[in-house]
Amino acid sequence: MLCNPPVDIAAELLEGLKHVSTPTATALLMGRGFNHGYLTGIPPQALAPGQVMVGRARTLRFLPLREDLVKTQYASTADRPHRDAIESIEPGEILVIDACGCREAGVVGDMFTRRVLERGGAGIVIDGSVRDLSTIRTVGLPLFCLGQHGAGINRALMSADYQVPVKLANTAVVPGDVLLGDQDGVVVIPPTELAAIVTAGIEHEVQERFTRLKLAEGYALHQAYPPDEQLRPAYLTWRQTQPEFERFPFAFAEP
Repeated sequence: MLCNPPVDIAAELLEGLKHVSTPTATALLMGRGFNHGYLTGIPPQALAPGQVMVGRARTLRFLPLREDLVKTQYASTADRPHRDAIESIEPGEILVIDACGCREAGVVGDMFTRRVLERGGAGIVIDGSVRDLSTIRTVGLPLFCLGQHGAGINRALMSADYQVPVKLANTAVVPGDVLLGDQDGVVVIPPTELAAIVTAGIEHEVQERFTRLKLAEGYALHQAYPPDEQLRPAYLTWRQTQPEFERFPFAFAEP
């Protein structure tokens, strides 16, 4: 089975990733040769203003419903891959669900979402739909999915297995991958790339903050985006006033 190499991820890297936007992370991944990290067409459906989702993937895979197989699966409330996946979530993990792009059934609802939150999960991402979206939005757990449907799983799908490689949109997701989600969508980061993305990403975000100030002052794009030789010394001084400079010093290169 495809799997990630064992990589220890420091808590400060996951915390630092919260300060990097999905467009920045996507661009940095592309610069490192990863062109399919962004989950195309899977928008935020439950995300509070300013809320950012960061965590490692716990995967769950569905298949189109086959009546004889699903009848056996639903003979008991136990031993169903989708319930087993939820009950195995560790704190900080994100439930990543390959639902075949299906819009004809909701694969999680209010109760499943609450259980993910109660187990310490950091979010849910689905290439498919949910039930009870209006209630899910009151739970406080980040959710990214295609949309909603009034029916449950067994109208169109059956759960097959969990903690296996899955496909969401145009992206392969392997258990243990790192996900970043915000109002601009979701990007999947291989664990081996995380340190580089966080290091370059934090300074990029801070530098863009400086650029916005300079554009507001009337500087031209070719002067401020990125800061040219004239503005670079001012930026190096200014960035020391930003909270990220103190919290994540590893992200800032020496002049």
